[in-house]
Amino acid sequence: MPSDPIVCPFCPLCCDDVRVDAASGETDVPCDLARLELAAAVRTPTARIGSESIDSIDWNALGESLALQPTPVVEFNGATIAEAKMLETLVTEGQMQLRIADTACARALDQTIARDGLLGTTLGDAVRRAEYFWVIGNLDPRTPRLKERLNQSGAAMEYTPTATIGLLSRLHELLGGLAVDSAVDSAAAVDSSGAEPDRLHEHFRNSRSTVVVVGEAAFESGEEVIAGELLIRWIARWNETALPISDGHEGDDSIVSRVTLLRLTADQNLRTVMRWRNNQVSPSDLSSPLDPTIRVGSPVGEFTAPVRLQIGGVDPGQSCAHAYLPASMPGVHHADTTIRGDGSVTLPLTGWTDSAYPRRVEVLRRVLGVG
Repeated sequence: MPSDPIVCPFCPLCCDDVRVDAASGETDVPCDLARLELAAAVRTPTARIGSESIDSIDWNALGESLALQPTPVVEFNGATIAEAKMLETLVTEGQMQLRIADTACARALDQTIARDGLLGTTLGDAVRRAEYFWVIGNLDPRTPRLKERLNQSGAAMEYTPTATIGLLSRLHELLGGLAVDSAVDSAAAVDSSGAEPDRLHEHFRNSRSTVVVVGEAAFESGEEVIAGELLIRWIARWNETALPISDGHEGDDSIVSRVTLLRLTADQNLRTVMRWRNNQVSPSDLSSPLDPTIRVGSPVGEFTAPVRLQIGGVDPGQSCAHAYLPASMPGVHHADTTIRGDGSVTLPLTGWTDSAYPRRVEVLRRVLGVG
């Protein structure tokens, strides 16, 4: 394996300690996602339409066989900064629409944060300063090594599979009451004793720095908007209340407990470039759940909508993509730049092996018929 580690481009964590064998794609990091993606990047799957492999591509015939709309919806997973700039141009020119493979939980948090703001933290600060982690949802699907990173801090860690409205409402009550609308008030009547909100509250009270880490499926289905609002507003209220950890001595400043949120957002590059250029996420409903017809990169998440074409990544099979076209991958076959999912740092992606295939955006442009 190469002596120098690379930055892994396959999830928002952007691990920078990954060593890879350029011939086989094998790596020694404990990450199934990296192993799967690296193997596919080095041993690139064959192009196909349906179940038939193809050696050469007739781009006009391919476009006709895919029966794409005039402005097809494209789901582009893991775009780099350079790719994001090209995609934004294609959207502005009306060549395509964009879709991010967001979950309902992520969209709900985005909406609340855009309106109410966020008391957030970065991964580096969380690992250095946190005394307590409250992990909501499942961290493994999209950020497989995040638990490993958090454990490096030595801080205590609490896992809650799903933060219910009842649990979040009770946390508000423990801060001194909460004015809620009828929908929240009704949902809060659900028994939340199983989640032990009182015990959680005491842990937060005794920690100078608690970091809330939100993973996959953090809220109950259908309740994401209300739960997201309750969580963000509870974090804000906690810090406004500034609860002292101890009474301290007269003349001394009391040490207060603080709570912040850590999110590793997928497609940070795409979102950032859109905001640079448009001061908004997207002119084409980037975060709305449009049904994609083209996917670039491997499917993300457990439930993936089938598409007419997938470009690059792991070939998911005919049931998930009618056609598949290989493409070279940034961070594997050529250099680029990426932003870690917490928005804290820009990292270089290196090209450490060769590919005979064009880059992902170039393949997309050919499919769209853009010169």
